[in-house]
Amino acid sequence: MTYEDSDVSSPWPWSPEASAGTTSSAGPDTSGVASTANPSTAQDRHAYPPPGWGEPGLPGPGGVVDWGDRDHGDRANRGNLGNHSDPGDRGDFAAAERAVPGWSGVRTDAIPPTGLRGSDGPDRGGTVASKPMAGQPGPYPRPRAAAAGPPAAPAAPAPPPPLPRPEALLLPDEPAVSRGPARWGWRGRVSRLSGGLITPPPTAEELAHRQALVDIRRTFSRPMTVVVIQPKGGAGKTPTTIGLASALGAHRGGYVIGWDDNETRGTLAVRVTNPSGQKSTVWDLLGSLPTFERTDARVGDLSHFVRPQGEAQFDALVSDDNPANMAQIGEEEFRRLHSVLQRFYRQIVIDTGNNVRSPNWQAAVNAADLVVVVSTYQRDVGYSGSWVLDHLTETGRERLARGAVTVLTAADPTPDPRVRAELIDHFTARTSAVVEVPYDPLIALGGPMDWTRLRPQTQRAWTAAGAAVVTALAARDEHDRLARR
Repeated sequence: MTYEDSDVSSPWPWSPEASAGTTSSAGPDTSGVASTANPSTAQDRHAYPPPGWGEPGLPGPGGVVDWGDRDHGDRANRGNLGNHSDPGDRGDFAAAERAVPGWSGVRTDAIPPTGLRGSDGPDRGGTVASKPMAGQPGPYPRPRAAAAGPPAAPAAPAPPPPLPRPEALLLPDEPAVSRGPARWGWRGRVSRLSGGLITPPPTAEELAHRQALVDIRRTFSRPMTVVVIQPKGGAGKTPTTIGLASALGAHRGGYVIGWDDNETRGTLAVRVTNPSGQKSTVWDLLGSLPTFERTDARVGDLSHFVRPQGEAQFDALVSDDNPANMAQIGEEEFRRLHSVLQRFYRQIVIDTGNNVRSPNWQAAVNAADLVVVVSTYQRDVGYSGSWVLDHLTETGRERLARGAVTVLTAADPTPDPRVRAELIDHFTARTSAVVEVPYDPLIALGGPMDWTRLRPQTQRAWTAAGAAVVTALAARDEHDRLARR
């Protein structure tokens, strides 16, 4: 197919309704004459200019059209231009051109032989080759109709919404750390005195304590063992063991034991409460250990060998303080004791001695899920704590050293601020968390550490330390569970 329009800017000058049966003023009378070459298309369905003139796919600048069978209706609109079924009978094209002002050619794609007709062309009885006019695009190809594809599959119906579950009727069991009015200080007093009409928000310190209470209650998939280490004596290992065991027991509901694993004589026995005057030690339990290694052993049978700590909700297993006893707990004894205690307690906090080369010290560290490094605000104590981390790293326990928690305790009420800052920076870089415990006269006196008699800020500090320990244990537990899959 070839098609070219004239170089005119005005729209097509007729429409099918206006031009049906038009008679040329210069040609013969063609009124009422229409081509009947294709009666089914005698009624022209397209107005001139067609809709979208000039758009892609339609005639005009940049447009292509598939005229097809529309040629029959177009002939009727142009009048009687001759019998187009006969190539020799072409009628008076000049008259038709004069009837259309500005029209310099007619579409001839359905009139063989195909050619372009214009006012400056040859005699109307002849033909010209199909070539574009100056400044006009070349012949337009006849587009082919797209092949009809299979019908589109109907869209799948949307799934129905899930039915509500019974648990949706319950209150959400989510810890709301930021909800609720302040309970501490003047903010808490204002909230209580106003009967809840005035509710000042809690301070950042109170919110941090609420978050620590949430963290310390996280659960594990198995019993966990925490070992408190520091090669230097008098650095606060035993108070840290009691403080952590108290925080874990008070906030997790018991099943916690603090165990003095000193190879000779420890001080846990003199730092825990003992209202009943119990005299049993770890050596007594070790002598009765076969009873607890049986499958029918009961947790109540352990009561004779441990010292309950009241509201702190943990038990204490103390070491022997008999001056005449020269025996030591070895690696095998530790392994058997630890295996039994794991059956009856969920968290085990172990106080160690000062000799890192002792078999029971090594056995405790090997059984640890987490180590807690203790230091006071003194350079030599901090140095000893950092050294023991090197020892763990050099003996193939680098993971235990990196995941350790550091607890800094104040042996006096006014620690040196420069030393304090250096210790915090040093152990922050070496361990997973650093927690500070303020000075408390009850701890400094060296007597029994009753949880209920500690200052509120001291209890909160031990709770924060317990939360840091549980967070590190939870990360270790998650890693181990994934590794077992």
